[in-house]
Amino acid sequence: MEKRDVGKIDSPELSPREYPALEHIWKLLKDTEMPELDGKLADMPFVSDIHREVKALRELAEGLRNEINQRNSSVEALQEREFRFRYMASHDSLTGAMNRSSFLSRAGRELKSAMSQGILCGIIMMDIDFFKKFNDTWGHQAGDEALRHVVSAVSRVLRKNDFMGRYGGEEFAFFFNRADLNTGLAIAERAREILINNPVNLENGPVTITASFGVAMADLAAAPDEGRYVNVLIRRADIALYQAKSAGRNRVVCYSAAEDAAEVSDPAEGN
Repeated sequence: MEKRDVGKIDSPELSPREYPALEHIWKLLKDTEMPELDGKLADMPFVSDIHREVKALRELAEGLRNEINQRNSSVEALQEREFRFRYMASHDSLTGAMNRSSFLSRAGRELKSAMSQGILCGIIMMDIDFFKKFNDTWGHQAGDEALRHVVSAVSRVLRKNDFMGRYGGEEFAFFFNRADLNTGLAIAERAREILINNPVNLENGPVTITASFGVAMADLAAAPDEGRYVNVLIRRADIALYQAKSAGRNRVVCYSAAEDAAEVSDPAEGN
């Protein structure tokens, strides 16, 4: 009988598709009982060869399994880094809300989809009241904490499919769908109330924050152009927002064509 070198088996190159099969083989080998050879069995070359070969296969399978685990760990780490990169590219680093470009892109897609199916949807614009005065009084670090607090608080009252983004400075935008005007106003009102009932905790104590809101519904008869019409809706919600500011702040106002025709001036005291 030709003697084979069974104590050494080269490690083959495996593709990820072969990993489950290797895992199965490894378990079979691991669970196989391998008694110690003694007496006459140890003197039988064929039996001894089989014993060494199974042992070598076990070592090979274990080595390949460890290699697969290392590769999987590397892939998972790479996927985690990719996820973090994508998140950082699409979200505001201070508040964790979607950034402006990411919000506009998603809102445009959602708006086009909803309008093409005749689904009611709209935009809410929110602006923190007297935020410049807040920064001047408490400092910019407190202002940063206030922005984070606002996003955290308001996020708790949004529905599952609603989403928000930081539009700029202390102004935020929300998209909602499968909702009529009354539902849109209710969403904004819940956001307004949670800010009043949950002051931001600063080093000097709790400070109440208020915000003003403008709500605009999509016109389902309009052409659902995702790039342009979302800007139309944001402009309309902004008009309603400035109406809320002019009326005394800390309130929710819905857009109307009459307000669009009227000249809307910025409220005093900046914001």
